[in-house]
Amino acid sequence: MKVALISVEGGGISSVTSGLARSLAKKGIDTSIFTGAYIHSRQTVRLCNHLEINYLPTINMPPRHYWFQALNLRTLMSELKNCDVIHGVSLYASFFLSLLKNKMARPFVATLNEDVRTGQKMFINQPISSWSLKEMGYFFLEFPFWDIPAGRIFSSSDYVTFCSYSLLNQVAAYRKIDYSKISVIRNGLDFNEIESVNDEPADDENKLSAIFAGRLMGTKGVMLLIKAVSQLGEDSQNVDLKIFGKGPLGNQIEKMIAKYNMKNRIKYMGQVSHKKLIAEIKKSHIVVFPSLNEAQPMFVLEAMACKKPVLAFDLPFARELITDMENGLLAKPCDVEDLSKKIQLLANDKTLRLRLGQAAYNNVKKKHNWDIQAEKYLEVYKRLINRTQQNSDRVLQD
Repeated sequence: MKVALISVEGGGISSVTSGLARSLAKKGIDTSIFTGAYIHSRQTVRLCNHLEINYLPTINMPPRHYWFQALNLRTLMSELKNCDVIHGVSLYASFFLSLLKNKMARPFVATLNEDVRTGQKMFINQPISSWSLKEMGYFFLEFPFWDIPAGRIFSSSDYVTFCSYSLLNQVAAYRKIDYSKISVIRNGLDFNEIESVNDEPADDENKLSAIFAGRLMGTKGVMLLIKAVSQLGEDSQNVDLKIFGKGPLGNQIEKMIAKYNMKNRIKYMGQVSHKKLIAEIKKSHIVVFPSLNEAQPMFVLEAMACKKPVLAFDLPFARELITDMENGLLAKPCDVEDLSKKIQLLANDKTLRLRLGQAAYNNVKKKHNWDIQAEKYLEVYKRLINRTQQNSDRVLQD
């Protein structure tokens, strides 16, 4: 069997693609990743006997996911005919290919990792004063480029997987779902990669070290987090927060930190490599992720795999990962005061932090191991390949 994974470079989807590909290769499945990169010509990197990454030229301008396909469609069509199954791990980076799947005569699997409609609703519900031009462009001007293709992929794909039940429920609220060709397969983790990063002590063991990472936009809740830390009052002297990521709110975040006179306790670190981010998670005591809309955030899973307690808002995506006071903490949605209280609770109770962190690790080790999740994808691939072969044999007999 030969599997083609269509993805994007960087971010959570790239991490999902890499983890799935490595697990498939470890099982002896020939796997090729096709992704866009800001290069002039194709570059192919072979990582092992069963795994290669094909970097193809793209353009760094919206809508970024589509340029990768448009510039390399002929190459992709030619290469993918040598594969037994095509898997669009990035829904939008595989849109053109899903429409041409009949021409390639290969089974096509699409994975949904986000819901743009729900994200738009969350954005609209934010105070207008917090809107940025880039976010307005994404959620309004670019919205048709994400929403319309999602519907077409649903109808044209042979099979669709969701990374979480909360995401499936969101989409099912407004789109007709054919449950005979969908399933939920959780995102996995490469525990070998995480465990290969050395543990380092916190910058100051006398303070609670908290960390946030993600795209810096309103729906990620990072502005609420800054307010929550500022409300800790005198007790905030024993809490340090590092913010990692980039996005349209970067400048506003720096201004907000200065406004609340929190430069000594809140550090805006920008974007770092994935390995560096794992190292920073390991150095921290807790992870705070006050996002308002997610499917299944890789950052939270990686934090749990590092045995760190995660504090999030009590929303469906978070409840799918966190049971309050068992393997993490949940705060009332958008409630800055409650978020602040939960941060202080973790700051004051080391025993609680250790217990929640260990329970979090046990949970993701059992439910989010790529070796297990890859088997579920393999079952889907084999079923579709067999069905395609049976249909082909039937046509020959007729």
